[in-house]
Amino acid sequence: MAIRYDAIIIGTGQAGPSLAARLAGEGMKVAIIERKLFGGTCVNTGCIPTKTLVASARAAYMARRGQEFGVTLEGSIAVDMKRVKERKDGVVAKSNQGVEKWLKNTENCTVYEGQGCFEDSHSLRVGEALLEAEKIFINVGGRAFVPSFSRISWTASEMSSSSRWIKRDALSTIVTWLPKRRYIWPNSRPM
Repeated sequence: MAIRYDAIIIGTGQAGPSLAARLAGEGMKVAIIERKLFGGTCVNTGCIPTKTLVASARAAYMARRGQEFGVTLEGSIAVDMKRVKERKDGVVAKSNQGVEKWLKNTENCTVYEGQGCFEDSHSLRVGEALLEAEKIFINVGGRAFVPSFSRISWTASEMSSSSRWIKRDALSTIVTWLPKRRYIWPNSRPM
């Protein structure tokens, strides 16, 4: 027997949590489904981890320029990639857990963890649960694609995960390369 909702949201990325909270706050009975990681691409492998890594790189860059600002530091400036990754992982975990806790504590909102599969235009199955709603919002993430003309030798999954960039020790390359070139693809215009 199906569980009836006013709205079902598939995915907890950018728009999903705020939409669920808004609809639930209006008194609607809402279900939200997450297959893997709360917060989606931005929180887990995109925006947040990337900006955290860039902030660490920027701190090292500014420390190396300290003399220009009248700041004298003893010894050389070194980047401890293990600590950079630990910091990034901590920021990501806090964001991920924050989204999960928010959703699970939102009144009128039920969280389902698992793969949502359409049964028909108004019903979805998540594990053994059959969910129905007139309104179903698809808020699923994207996957990286490396075009065949690319000079990049990484796989799509390596391109989309900032953790893999650290493992490939690419951060120092990206930090020094991007500011000089300001564009990635051949024949593209500088920013």
